[in-house]
Amino acid sequence: MGRMLKNKKILLHICCASCAAYVIEFLQKEGLKVEAIFYNPNIHGEQEYKNRLRDVEILCQKTGVHLIVPPYDVKAYFNRLYNYEKRHYRSIENLPKLRCAECYKLRLNYVARYAKKNGADMFTTSLLISPYQQQSLIWQIGAEAGNKYSVPFYFRDWRKGYFRSMHQARNMGLTVPKYCGCVYSIKERQEKKL
Repeated sequence: MGRMLKNKKILLHICCASCAAYVIEFLQKEGLKVEAIFYNPNIHGEQEYKNRLRDVEILCQKTGVHLIVPPYDVKAYFNRLYNYEKRHYRSIENLPKLRCAECYKLRLNYVARYAKKNGADMFTTSLLISPYQQQSLIWQIGAEAGNKYSVPFYFRDWRKGYFRSMHQARNMGLTVPKYCGCVYSIKERQEKKL
């Protein structure tokens, strides 16, 4: 598979530096030309967003990866969730899972559209390394976004590299976030502590 991918341009959506460290290493070893995009309007609050972006910038600089940083548009995230929850208010007990799906759709559709517009051969996301994310749902949504914008979604289960990635990030002096990013994940983390 590596020879078929050699020198292809891949746009990597990065959720945070600690998840991306192993993924970048893997993709570069495959011979892919990696370009990264930090599109995460779900990250709460602005200082957390800036901290994560700073770490991603450091990681990309150290790995020689060009980084694209669209504007931080938290309104896009909350508008999407508000409209979704308004339409599906009867299924309130399923909202946490549905909320994640809407967040994945928002980010992966943006990345797929950007990949197509800017000549990437494919796109993927560092979300696929996390054992805390919904792997099959990300795969489904990524594939749908890829079909919609005519750019393939590169799926790989990187979860076996999760702890290595956290270790790599710590060795670079980067932060390993304690929650996914959104205000809901902060709340869930606090509830688990109690």
